[in-house]
Amino acid sequence: MNIERWFLMSFSLICIIALFKLVPREKVRDACVLFLFLQVITWPAGLFAVEMGWIEYPTQLLPQANEYNRTSFSFEFFLFPIVAIIFSLYYPGNLKWKGALVYYIAFAGFFTIFEVLLEKYTSLVKYHEWKWYWTLLTVMISLLLNHRYYLWFRKRLVQV
Repeated sequence: MNIERWFLMSFSLICIIALFKLVPREKVRDACVLFLFLQVITWPAGLFAVEMGWIEYPTQLLPQANEYNRTSFSFEFFLFPIVAIIFSLYYPGNLKWKGALVYYIAFAGFFTIFEVLLEKYTSLVKYHEWKWYWTLLTVMISLLLNHRYYLWFRKRLVQV
C-alpha cells in the first residue's frame, strides 16, 4: 500500500473522529441528511468533471471501484460531505451577507487549499483542464445548495 492510500485512510479516520466529537447526539439525523444530500450534488458533478477529462484521481482508496467510477470516493462521497456537515451544523444563523460570504469562503478556501496541496505534492488529484478557482466556486455552490436544503428540511420538520 502506497503513502497516498495511507494518507486517505488516516484522513478518513480523522474525519470519523471529528464527526463523533463535533456532531451532537441530537443532531445526528441532521448530519445524515446533510451527508446524503451533498452526495446527491457531488456524485454527478464529480463524475461529469472526471468524464470530461478536467480532473483525475489516479490513486484511490478502493482501486477496484475505480473501474466503474473514476471520481474520488474518498473526496466526493466521504470527506467533502463531512466538511459540509460541520459547515451547516455550526453555521452562525445571525450573519449578515458579508459575514456569510466570509464563512463560505473560509470553508471553501480550506477545502480548495487542501486539494491544491494534494494536487501539487501527491498522486491523489491531478488537474488537467481544472483550475483551483473551479474547486473554490463548486465547493461554495455545493455548500450553499446543501445548507439551503438543510434549512428547508429543518423548517419542514418543525411544521410536521
